[in-house]
Amino acid sequence: MQVFYPRVCLTCEALLHDSEEILCHNCLSELAFTEFDFSKNNPVYAQLASVIKIEYATSMFVFHESGVIQKLIHQLKYKGHQEAGELIAGFICNKHRSNPRFSTVDYIVPVPLHKKKLKKRGYNQLTVLGQNLEKCLDIEYHENILIRKVHTGSQTKKTVEERRKNVARVFDILEPEKYRGKHFLIIDDVMTTGATTEACAETVLSKIPQAQVSILTIAVVYHT
Repeated sequence: MQVFYPRVCLTCEALLHDSEEILCHNCLSELAFTEFDFSKNNPVYAQLASVIKIEYATSMFVFHESGVIQKLIHQLKYKGHQEAGELIAGFICNKHRSNPRFSTVDYIVPVPLHKKKLKKRGYNQLTVLGQNLEKCLDIEYHENILIRKVHTGSQTKKTVEERRKNVARVFDILEPEKYRGKHFLIIDDVMTTGATTEACAETVLSKIPQAQVSILTIAVVYHT
């Protein structure tokens, strides 16, 4: 016997109409875009560039606790809903396909998971995002250039300084000389204090001769 399951919104579980995919129109309308566009004059770039030398940085959405993007990332990160990553990648592609600041990027690199966490979760939530960005931006996606050599606990309840100490020296580069002079786009899900992306960028810049780094996150905890 064939069982039919109703199509529901991934974040609010309302029944989807024929014209709706993954999210209902109401949840789509509640997505909070940052509108940072292609400018360096945005809070994400300003925050990161104040502590590390980067070429460009931006975030697609503003992160709100219990907001649509928080629920969407949760479905991707913990529930294995790869379609959430595809949807997010679609938004980023539509916005940044012609962004000149990405035109010199050689590789898209995710913030890596430690092998213990990867084994437990079964996947890196950034893989589907990176693979879709590879297709639309025509930039190679590589998961094994930047690695996490030390397993760290959750950052959620740590202060800014505790977060920085927690991720200091936990990343490494495989075959650094192979990537001399390349421009890397580091991708992550949510930027809160920036400690993790800072640590990743610092590793790339210190380990790979003449490297350049840009950063793209799905969302940012941002207060106007």
